[in-house]
Amino acid sequence: VDWLITVPLQIVEFYLILSAVRKVPTSMFWRLLVASLIMLIFGYLGEAGYISALLGWIIGTAAWVYILFELFSGEAGKAMKSSGDKPLKTAFTAMRMIVTVGWAIY
Repeated sequence: VDWLITVPLQIVEFYLILSAVRKVPTSMFWRLLVASLIMLIFGYLGEAGYISALLGWIIGTAAWVYILFELFSGEAGKAMKSSGDKPLKTAFTAMRMIVTVGWAIY
């Protein structure tokens, strides 16, 4: 249950950090939010035995990889790179590492 709250909140933080210094489309927020929910829901369904554990892992991991793509190379990553705001880059990079390393542990 904890992850259903904290993971979407991290997505909200990414969006708010970026939108504090530049205009970012809300579609980016929704794509990241939906991907995070897919990751969580299918991970849970596989772990709880409602679907094949392998299928849940594959779908959940695909959603996580999409989130990583978006944060490093997609619209969010490009928005961060084009910003000249050092505090933004510091915060965004730290949060990106949490999503990459922290989420990989789970």
